[in-house]
Amino acid sequence: MRKRNIKINIFLDENEKKIFDTKVKKSGLNKSEFFRKIILDYKLKEQPDEKFYEILYQLRGMATNLNQMARYCNRYEYIDKEKFYPLADKIQDLVLSLQEVYIIPQKKGTDYGNNKNMEI
Repeated sequence: MRKRNIKINIFLDENEKKIFDTKVKKSGLNKSEFFRKIILDYKLKEQPDEKFYEILYQLRGMATNLNQMARYCNRYEYIDKEKFYPLADKIQDLVLSLQEVYIIPQKKGTDYGNNKNMEI
């Protein structure tokens, strides 16, 4: 059985429909998801471009490689782990910050990140 079983019809004029469609497209959500996020008081953000995802992919790869190096060095006691883990943590924090600012919708009233021009 469906979780959401109440259907709502709304009427818009041409201008409102254009605005609605533009904002839905920018968000990367479908119309139902967009509507639910709005009524649940989320600040929606514009969907990032492909360059963002490419950078995020590269950062994840660097973090993985750094973690592998740290494990190897720790196993053979080749280098002090205090040199690697802070760097790995910084990379992970950067990845999480990028996701928080660009991807994850936040409730209105919470201000994570300073990228207010991305708000839809």
